[in-house]
Amino acid sequence: MQDNRLVDIPLSTTFLRLMLSPEITKSSHSSNSYFSPLTTIDDLAQIHPLKANFLRSLQQFIQQKQAIENDCKLTESAKKESIAGLKLKLGEQDHGECSVDDLGLSFVLNPPSSIFAYKEIELVEQGSKVDVTADNVEEYVEKCLDFYLNTGIREQVTAFRQGFDLVFPLSSLTAFTPSEVQVLLSGEQCPQWTRDDIMKYTEPKLGYSRDSAGFLHFVTSYAKVSAVYYWLFFTSTRRSCQSPPRLTVVRKVGSGDGSFPSVNTCVHYLKLPEYSCAEILRERLLAATYERVST
Repeated sequence: MQDNRLVDIPLSTTFLRLMLSPEITKSSHSSNSYFSPLTTIDDLAQIHPLKANFLRSLQQFIQQKQAIENDCKLTESAKKESIAGLKLKLGEQDHGECSVDDLGLSFVLNPPSSIFAYKEIELVEQGSKVDVTADNVEEYVEKCLDFYLNTGIREQVTAFRQGFDLVFPLSSLTAFTPSEVQVLLSGEQCPQWTRDDIMKYTEPKLGYSRDSAGFLHFVTSYAKVSAVYYWLFFTSTRRSCQSPPRLTVVRKVGSGDGSFPSVNTCVHYLKLPEYSCAEILRERLLAATYERVST
């Protein structure tokens, strides 16, 4: 930011909010609730939707359980029977139901990668020997969220904040929102490229000129579709790009409407059939993009 250079670091909104938060600066790093007021399960959903959805399913189970426990019309035996019959809904869609005991969980979490020097994190003492049941599921959810959003990320976020602050004072960024800081660091994540931008950064060769119908179909199609799709096709990555890649477009000889384009991602060299219209070109280019992403 000091020399106006952009860095391709797509940090999450949650991480940026923790990075900028003045509350963290004022808090004691030894506090058990270091990040707790600043992070929720909605933040986890942005970073790891599957984990968040599972914990939300457990929270719904807990709400049903508490409703039964607070029902004054039921006897204690009736409450126990009703709670024992509760089922956990797996996912927002119809993925089946099961009891909490059927999940076979214990109070441990696995590391996100095999590179870490541990096999599991125990959420409580001797957690590997403590099964998650309907009786203790509240504690399990509480411990999971605390690890994902507080104790498990505390040292990493603190180290990043301290290192960043040595180079660029975080106090200088307090006037900006997390989204604005992301733009300052990495630029616009989903830029919209105009027709003039594409003409400026694209060079037709070997069968195409700037007046060729096939090349102009490409420019027209390019300007109408989200830049991320073409960026995926030309580079095989989802990196942000502030301007179109400097692209060479050549005519793919012996090809027509039924053919697909091909690309050399190392040098941004596109071999493009001369399609009869921009719509067919767009369909073929998007189909080729989806094929690249799925393989």
